[in-house]
Amino acid sequence: MGAPSAPTLDTTCRSFTDHLPPGLRAYAATLPHRLGLTEHADGRWEDFWVLAINRDLPGYAAEHPSHRGRAVVPARALERFRAAHHCAVVHCLIADRLVDRQVAPDLQMVLLRDFFLRLWEHELCAAVGDQARGRAELAAALVALRKGTWLELRGIQRRALDAATYAAQTRDKLRWGSTAAAAMLRSAGHPGRAALLERAYDRFCFALQCLDDALDCEEDLRTRGMTTPSLLGVPEGALVRAVPPLLTSAIGMAEEASLPALVDWMKDFRRMAQRIDPGGDARRNEEHGRALAAAAEEVL
Repeated sequence: MGAPSAPTLDTTCRSFTDHLPPGLRAYAATLPHRLGLTEHADGRWEDFWVLAINRDLPGYAAEHPSHRGRAVVPARALERFRAAHHCAVVHCLIADRLVDRQVAPDLQMVLLRDFFLRLWEHELCAAVGDQARGRAELAAALVALRKGTWLELRGIQRRALDAATYAAQTRDKLRWGSTAAAAMLRSAGHPGRAALLERAYDRFCFALQCLDDALDCEEDLRTRGMTTPSLLGVPEGALVRAVPPLLTSAIGMAEEASLPALVDWMKDFRRMAQRIDPGGDARRNEEHGRALAAAAEEVL
């Protein structure tokens, strides 16, 4: 549904940080800038976290398959699933920057990382209506996050990467992104749709990762001395050309799960991706891109 009236990521964050002590509250207000996500000190989370389905996946998954316009959960539960999703975004962005050593840790940053983890747990458990089930959903996301981070760090250390590992580490590192939405569907008695949503979002996230890694080659070469295409042994343009078939597969799963708002959004995104010209040898990009997408789909 992704309704325009849905709270923004920044609104959700302020609703929680407004209750913190003044010093920590002021620090939290500049956290997107401190993490290097925004250029200016007054930058917002949504200046960086820009894609609509990433901001509100629970809203895009909430429509009842048999009653168009009606949500699968009551309005208050949907509100809490959205809050859980937003808390997950903030916690995981902080954690990712700390693990990658893209920022120097300090006490206030660590406190906020842990603060949003506790909020994620609290809101998810309240939304599900069962503390044990909510904690199990959270635990699965955190275990996957640690596994994906370990796979990524191992690949960097070894300077080696294959398509299957690339897909698996991306899926595991970003599986938290569908945790609240999938938990919502499971709590509403739609486990099959939840599983399809997770797999569709896994493929979307991998497509987005391919696009980001293709665009970040210059920075990665400067900061890490390597690029993802070089580790995979493919041209940069192959990562761009892998995106449309991955999105087509994700769209098919979302259609099977009866998630029309998600389908429509991803179709628009696919049209945008298809218009990108990565340069280089077009035939070679297409050949390697389709091979990468096919190898990833075996894993995802």
